[in-house]
This record gives sequence, C-alpha cells and structure tokens, in this order.
Amino acid sequence: MSYAINRVVVIGSGTMGGGIAAHVANAGVPVYLLDVAPRELTPEEEKRGLKLDSPQVRNRIVAASLERLKKSKPADFFTPETAELVTVGNLEDNFEWVSEADWIVEAIVEQLQPKRDLMARIEKVRKPESIVSSNTSGLPIAAIAAERSADFKAHFLGTHFFNPPRYMKLLEVIPTKETKPEITEFMTEFAERRLGKGVVLCKDTPNFIANRFGSISGATALGFVLDNKYTIEEADAILGPLIGRPKTALFRLQDLVGLDVSSGVGENLYGLIEQDETREVLRNQNLGTLRSIQMERGRLGDKTGQGFYKKPPKGTKGEILTLDLETMEYRERREPDIPSIKEAMKIKPLGERLLFVLKQDDKAGALARHTIYNSLAYAARRIPEITDHIINVDNAVRWGFSHDMGPFELWDALGVRKTADEMEANGIAVAPWVKEMLDAGFETFYRTDDGRLSYYDPASKSYVPVSVDERKVELRALKAAGRVVKENKGASLIDMGDGVLCLEFHTKMNTLDEDIREMLVDSVEEIETGDWRGLVIGNEAQDFSVGANLAGGLGAGGFDAIERAVRGMQNALMAVRFCSKPVVTAPAGRTLGGGCEVSMAGARAVAASETYMGLVEVGVGLIPGAGGCKEMVRRIVSPPMRVTSADPLPFLQQALQTIATAKVSTSAREACAMGYLTDADMIVMNRDHQLVEAKTLVLELAEAGYVAPARIRNCYAAGRDALAALRAGLYIMQQGGYMSEYDLHVSLKVAHVLCGGQLSSPQWVEEQYFLDLEREAFVSLCGEQKTVERITHMLTTGKPLRN
Repeated sequence: MSYAINRVVVIGSGTMGGGIAAHVANAGVPVYLLDVAPRELTPEEEKRGLKLDSPQVRNRIVAASLERLKKSKPADFFTPETAELVTVGNLEDNFEWVSEADWIVEAIVEQLQPKRDLMARIEKVRKPESIVSSNTSGLPIAAIAAERSADFKAHFLGTHFFNPPRYMKLLEVIPTKETKPEITEFMTEFAERRLGKGVVLCKDTPNFIANRFGSISGATALGFVLDNKYTIEEADAILGPLIGRPKTALFRLQDLVGLDVSSGVGENLYGLIEQDETREVLRNQNLGTLRSIQMERGRLGDKTGQGFYKKPPKGTKGEILTLDLETMEYRERREPDIPSIKEAMKIKPLGERLLFVLKQDDKAGALARHTIYNSLAYAARRIPEITDHIINVDNAVRWGFSHDMGPFELWDALGVRKTADEMEANGIAVAPWVKEMLDAGFETFYRTDDGRLSYYDPASKSYVPVSVDERKVELRALKAAGRVVKENKGASLIDMGDGVLCLEFHTKMNTLDEDIREMLVDSVEEIETGDWRGLVIGNEAQDFSVGANLAGGLGAGGFDAIERAVRGMQNALMAVRFCSKPVVTAPAGRTLGGGCEVSMAGARAVAASETYMGLVEVGVGLIPGAGGCKEMVRRIVSPPMRVTSADPLPFLQQALQTIATAKVSTSAREACAMGYLTDADMIVMNRDHQLVEAKTLVLELAEAGYVAPARIRNCYAAGRDALAALRAGLYIMQQGGYMSEYDLHVSLKVAHVLCGGQLSSPQWVEEQYFLDLEREAFVSLCGEQKTVERITHMLTTGKPLRN
C-alpha cells in the first residue's frame, strides 16, 4: 500500500509538541494541535465573566502555546503566515479531529500510563492505515502500545525529535517488532524529504541512541568537574569547540535543556539500565547535591532565567553572571587561566587539536582525557545493545548534539589502537569487539574501498559499505575521484556528471575575493565553450557566502583599484546572469552581501530551507555594489510598473527598507517574500539533497531548451520625484531617532540608486544603468572615514557600528 501524509494531529502543545507542529507546518502540511482543556478559570478570566465552557477558556492552554511559537526566537515558523496552517483545539471538544489525520503524533507528559490511556482513545477514532507515533525521549515504545490491537501496533512506532525540532537535524525512528516494515520505510522517507531530517533507526532500548550516550557522557563529565573543583567557565571552555562540540559545552547545555528535565531523564534512565556497567555515574554524590540545591532554589536554567548562568531580566542590559560552585552564589565571569586552550585553538584540524589537548598536563588535558576516553569507550560498549551499526551512533551524536565528529569518527582521528591503549592505561574498559578488530589487523572504524566509504561491522567482523543515497552528492568525494576541472585557492570547478559542473567556494566563510571572481568568469567560459549542459554554484559548507572579504582591504590601491574590483565582480555576475546555458545557484546558511548577489545572479536558485539571505552592506557603511540594488529594482519595483498608472513608491519603499535596514531572512521561505528568491526558485527541506536537486534543475532547464534572458530595458527607473519622496521619508526617520546621521547618508545613496538617480521623468533602462549607479555610490562610500570606521569595527569585533 502507498502512504501519504496530508494532515497531521499533534497531541500535546508543550515545547516539543508545539515545535513539532510548527515544523510540520513549515513542510506545508496542515496540523491540528491539541491539548487538555483547563479545569479552572484564571483570575483574569473570572474578571471578564468567562466560564469554563467559554471557547476562549477551553483552548486557553493550546492557544497560549501557539502564541509562544509565533513569538519564539529563533523562530519556530519559517514565516508568520506559516502559523496559519496550525489549528488549535482541546482533547475534549475536538478529539474527533484525530480521525482526519494521516499521522498522529503523541507528545504529552513523559509517563507511561497517560500515554497508554491516550493510545486507547486514539485507537477508537483513528482512520484505517493512519500512522501513530510517540515522541517519547526514552520510554519503551513497545510498552506504550502494549495494550492495543495488532493493527494499531503495526502502524505504531517512535519518532523522537530533538529540540528545537525545526533546527536539530536528528530524528530517531524506533520501530517495534510489530511495526510494519513499510511504515518504517515510509516515515523515514517522509522525514528525510519533507521534514529535512537525518533519520537514525534505533532499537527500542532505554533513551535510544543519542540520549543514552548524551546522558552518560554528560554525567561522566559533570561528576569529574565537581569532584575536581573546576569552575563553570573552565569546564565550558574545555568541553566546547576546543574538543569539537558546540559553544553550549557542558553547563550552558544544562541550562538550555533545563535542570529538571536532565535530572528526570537521568533518574528514569538509571532504573532502566540495570545491566549497564556505567550507570553509577548518574548517581554521583556531588552531582546529586548540586542538582538538589539548584532545583530547590528554582534555578532550572533558561526557562527560569537562572541556572548555572544568570541572565539579566528581560528588557534590561547587563552582564550574564556565573554560578560559583563553591559558594553556590552568582558572580561576574572569570576568564579561565589555562594557556593551553588558546594554543590549541590555533590548530584547525580537530584530530590534531585534540591530540595536542590530550597531551597537556593541566586542567584542560585532564578533563579532556576523562571526557573523551570515557565517552568513546562507552559508545563502543553499547554496540550491539542500542544499535548494530557504529554509523548510527556517529550520526545520532553529530545530528542530535551538533558535535563535529561522532565517537567512532573521532576515535579514528585520534588513532584507534593508540587511544585504546590510553583508555586501558587510565582504567577504562575497552569493548571486546574493538580489541578483536585490532587483533585482526583492522586499524580504523572507517575506511575507503574503491572510492566508497565503509565502516566496521562487529557482527560480521568485516567492513560494510555505507548505503548510497542517490539524492546526495559529496563534492569532497568527487574531488578525491579526480573530477576537478579547474581550481585556484578560492574555488574549484567540479564535474558532477551528466554534463553539469559545480563551482564550489572554499575561502574562509566563503568570502568573495579575486580568486572567486576569476573562477566565476572561468566557469561561465568553460560551460559556454565546452560540451557542458550547465552549472551549479553551491557548496557543502555551513554558509553559502558571508559576502566580500573586507579584510582584503578595500582601500588598497586607491579608488581606481576599488572601481576595477567592483566592476570586475559586476561583470562576473552579469556573465552568470546572461550565460547561454542554465546556471542554478544553491544558497544555504548565511548568504549575505555579495553572497546574496551571487545567488540572485543565477537563472534559478535551489535554496536550502535554512537560508538566511540579506543585503547587509549598509552595516559597514556601504551599499550593495555587485548588482544587489539592481536586482531589487528588477524583482520588486519593475514587475508592477508594467501595469498602467501603477505607483512605484510602495515598491521602492519596500526595496529601500530591505536594503537600508540590512534585513536578513530567517528562512528561505521568508527570502521569497523579501525578493531575494522568486516563486520560480525551489526550496529544499533537506540540505543533504540540495546539490542533487540543483543539478536536476540544470538538466531540466537544458532539456527544455533554456534561453538566456535578453539584454533589454527591463528595469524601471522612477526618477527624481520618487527619489524626493524617499528622501523625505528617510529624513523623518532620522529626526525620529531611528537612524544616525551616517545611516541617513548611506540610505540616501541607496535611495538614489533605486530610483535611477535624478532622471527628470520615469523610464525603462537596461540593467547596466543601475550597475553603474551602484558602482559609483559604492566607490564614493569607500572613501568616507565613517565607512572605514565601520569596516574596521566589524573586522575587530564582528559587530556593526552605528557612528
């Protein structure tokens, strides 16, 4: 049977349930979000004369959750309009909505009996073949549906999202022995393609994979920190990016999760893993004392405004304070005095950096050795209990906790045999299968066989190839296979196969420089003159491009050099735009300034859903100089002006506000509304699939007989009257204190360009006309002292300066 999900019901509107509902809506699927009806009135409701049966009272709890989702930062919804796909109701008046759902998600209190009771209610109304899942973070999946019918069990499984559901890649899918294989396959496919998740199939064991590893690893580190009297600052400095983990490190992560939650998870887990030789770390005496004191004082973390860190009250400025673990009172931050940390951070490759840290005879070395050796060894000892495949552990840890490497990948980077010896020297048990692997002469957990990645399988005592996902391409693998057509320090032109090339940037944060400009020109020339069907401009880095390389020195060589550089980038992007063969850009992550201009130069874009686009040049006292202003005129202002007697002012104001306030989209969907993307562009939920989708679009355009846009007068220049109106609005904003005098100065330059200068009457012009205005304004601003100050401040602090 074929399955489809056209309607979802999420039951439970708390942090996880609400987040799941929001992300399902992000995928374009209508959602019913249900929660309990209140049992008593609030004082405010009593004053208003409301009763328990009043509609606004009945849905008060779930409605409040939806409002929280709408206001959340970072945003749970792709756009404000996306929230309209969520309909709220309660479990008494609206339970029949469950019968409409193709997928029913349970996300209620983390207790077995309430979940069982809910499943009994669901079974009475669910439609045939509908899928039911639980978002439990650790309760046995089979036990939740134990009292249900065979048909219910066949359509039931675990779907464990990570918080926040929109942003965390991991989704653990936990089938039971009774779950139909086709249900597991369908949900895996739906989650990967429509929800953009990285799916890991788990065994139905306590806390599954990620939380089992994370709970034990976290408790191990916390216990050592407390037993050896580290400060919170020291622990977080050591257990964060230094060892390939996020900035949340140890104590910030505890505040994010909530001390009550992490304590409850640890307590529940302890009772469920009696055969786990490491479970006693969950009962560390110092850790138990710390948790008791903090919870008694209401210091639960971010949800209460104070935990291991104390934030200033909302709406006020102030320093974040740190808990002193000796006095249990808050104090000002103390910078850790561990010189080896700074030295280590100069080493970029993670494996080399960790080898350096592990050798240190100081606090950093001691904590790193204890944490890393124990966590790697524990991961190995849980095979095959929690999963048969080491790759599942690595994916779960990377995707669920944002570690740079999974435990077995990290072990490989450190050297398996050497690290195993170090573990045993430190009294840490190494899994027998790891010793067997080494004794058999296999020195790594992963290896490449005939260009294909394989991983060690303890059951067969051999390597098995990683399954090939036809929706994914790895540029690194293509380059290793000798598919580089051209390259320089800034970019590589790679043969993706089927006549499609990919231009990959690889400067720091993919900043644009002369090397990238040259490769843009060379890439267009290559596909124009060679036997190629088209080009993708994309990469696999976290950010597509954060814009021009300001550190390269815009003032070097004087105004003539700046003018040549800007003209050169303009010409390069015009070559992309008017290429006779299709060029598809693939923006993802931060796509800012010049990166946004590169993205807009293509015939089409295939954007990752998490794309943050913006023309942000005004933040450093400049304006978009490589076609950004021109594109906003072409995309926002010009189309409506083809209607007789249309007024350009509202559209000019929109474009001006977007550029002058350096607006950045919070999603690709919002980038469409802002004009950075168009309705003809494509949005891909799963970043792993983006380059293949972009390649597919190139081939489709080529097959359809792609024709480059004509160089005609397609841009509307509104002229001096519209410019006067924009200027008046800007002066009012400056007088009202919404911008500084220099903000006004830069914004007036933007307005001048958007209106096409001081034309006496409106007229249609070619795109080059706007590019010339952009270039003139950009070069002139490079000579302004306050622009130089803004650029210097940005390079020094990473933050904009309002001078």
